[in-house]
Amino acid sequence: MKKYLFFILFITAFNLAFGQDEEVVVTSSVTGATLAEIDSPVFVIKGDEVNYSGTTSLGGNLNYLLGVNSSDFGPAVGQPVIRGMGGTRVRILSNGKLIRDVSGLGTDHLNDVDLNDITQIEVVRGPSSLLYSNGTMGGIINVVDQTITSKDFEGDDFNIGLERQSVNTGSSGSFSYKGNINGTNLTYAVREVNFDSYDVPIGAIIHEEDGEDDHDEDHEEGHLDNSDIYTFSNRLGTSWVRDWGYFGFSLGRIENSYGIAFHGEEEEHDDGDGGDGGDDHDEHEGERIQADTLSENITIEGASTNLSGIEKLSYFFQFNDYSFTEGHVEMHHDDDDDGGDGDDDHDEHAPTTFTNESFEFGLKLDIGDQASGNRQNFTVNLSQEDVAIIGEEAFMQPVDSKMLSLGYFLSRELAVFDLDFGIRVDQVERDGSMVSGTPAVTVLHDISETDVSAALTMGWDLDNNLGLTLGISSVARAPSEKELFMNGVHLVAARNEFGDPTLESERSNNIDFSLDYENDGYFVNASVYTNAVDNYIYLVDSGNDGANNLDNFNYVQADANFHGYEVEFGKTISLNNAELLFSYGRDQVIGTFSDGGNVPRITPVKNIYRFAVEQDDVIYDIKVKDVQREDDLGVGETATEGFTMLDLDIRRSIAIGDNEELVLSIFGRNLLDEKARSHTSFVKDEVPLAGRNFGIKVNFNF
Repeated sequence: MKKYLFFILFITAFNLAFGQDEEVVVTSSVTGATLAEIDSPVFVIKGDEVNYSGTTSLGGNLNYLLGVNSSDFGPAVGQPVIRGMGGTRVRILSNGKLIRDVSGLGTDHLNDVDLNDITQIEVVRGPSSLLYSNGTMGGIINVVDQTITSKDFEGDDFNIGLERQSVNTGSSGSFSYKGNINGTNLTYAVREVNFDSYDVPIGAIIHEEDGEDDHDEDHEEGHLDNSDIYTFSNRLGTSWVRDWGYFGFSLGRIENSYGIAFHGEEEEHDDGDGGDGGDDHDEHEGERIQADTLSENITIEGASTNLSGIEKLSYFFQFNDYSFTEGHVEMHHDDDDDGGDGDDDHDEHAPTTFTNESFEFGLKLDIGDQASGNRQNFTVNLSQEDVAIIGEEAFMQPVDSKMLSLGYFLSRELAVFDLDFGIRVDQVERDGSMVSGTPAVTVLHDISETDVSAALTMGWDLDNNLGLTLGISSVARAPSEKELFMNGVHLVAARNEFGDPTLESERSNNIDFSLDYENDGYFVNASVYTNAVDNYIYLVDSGNDGANNLDNFNYVQADANFHGYEVEFGKTISLNNAELLFSYGRDQVIGTFSDGGNVPRITPVKNIYRFAVEQDDVIYDIKVKDVQREDDLGVGETATEGFTMLDLDIRRSIAIGDNEELVLSIFGRNLLDEKARSHTSFVKDEVPLAGRNFGIKVNFNF
């Protein structure tokens, strides 16, 4: 592998003329401060790195960040995992507002966020993210765009994008507009993605009935059936900016249709011993499992800045109507790859629909003086979610949730150190029910949790080159709907899942210490943390078979401890016409239960090597991710082999006229065609990561 790497490095750097690039100042919309002013571990991925790169899931865009991984369920689903924590412990935001889909109800559900024409992605690791959002332990991921802008656009900006990928013979197209018409800011963005099922390295797919030593011989598939995805997203926004502040609203709509590669295969051999219950799940060979989602969103927001004694009063209202439908579709084998449509006469199971109708109101009162570096905020958030599952495979009764969050946040620049403090009071009420017994008996549950969370961060600038940060936090998270009320067969995951209405709130007590050093082009960033979680909630195999010949999994609680580190160091070299970057990073997290044993699906150790060159209007970026074997296993887990992922991006900007620009991007993913799988995934063996992929993307800005 090293031979290939150094050969590519040599070819990339050959014949370059070197120079110096201008400094770019990036500001986090979460904190309102530049990265140089932020003491908490905030990472910002620039919009160009996403807009001009290959289309992938949210988690796929974050995989090269230290401390961040994703739990995959095919190309459509990549739920982020931060410092070993995923699910509802990681909050996904859009412009600072929580995305309320149903990703928390299943590992096969995607995070429904629009990544077209974004400004940046912000990632805050660890419970210090309490300073920016409520109820987080792992961290937050905030996707930022300019759909509702608080600053007037200057001129009109259009973008047209086209993309092609080899691993899935897929394509995408996008269009966006930003401009100001007679004092009214207007934005529109639309994108269509159409990817077929993707290729995998020969022998990468492992079926559950295979023996550990011979599965590669028995299954030589080089293609993962039913791993296609179609997405159509569009959003429209407008705003008015005046001396008193701004006001705006937006409409957003996202449609997805994607195959679930694991489901059909698993059902074929769950009942393979005798074929009893043939009307349930024993024969699905000609069947496709398809998920269709629809998200419709209305957002109103604004701010007033001319109030006496108040620097800014900000507010928003958001309504979201979300549905996720999972259905069994009969495939016609005389058609082309993806079979098609015949789903009305041959369905063995009626579709199951997950819905989430929600609204949220937020108010923030800023009484600080940002010019002097002193900030002081009061926040109020009110929200309601009505979650329901309708259909033959409904494994949870409807749940009505009401949430109230009150927060106070203080940021001060003191003589010796900078201080950030936040405290939140969160009240969560969930009304649900569980059905059990024969005859069936419905038991109603009215659950209420009131939790107080606090976080303190102190930062010291020892000199112009070295900074230290200490974070201390105690953060609570109320149990989610599925952890409380799940009660039945989850066929897509091939297991029966049972919640527990008596579960208590988790509490994370975290200490995080980080160091940042930069001098003469050299840089070092290092963090070490320990996180003791009381009443940690997790899903565990009970060891008993249940309905449909599937294993029973229960949500249980135990005290757990997480500790780990992230470290990165490197060197930037400025030459005549270019800038070079060399860096190495490594992260590790260890999760254990207080009474013994390992927390399941912990992310393995990874090493990241990067070499990048920016010369005039051309960028070369090579990344190598070396993921080590994971064999510190929880109950019911199997070891996951390590892999080495080699990725390449080349981007060139070509000026066509005074205001026209063509951006040509060429990218390669998994260039070594490695068999790779995510240890954090429940379906890592049956749904490996994609094989070698080449792609090209063209964007025209005018």
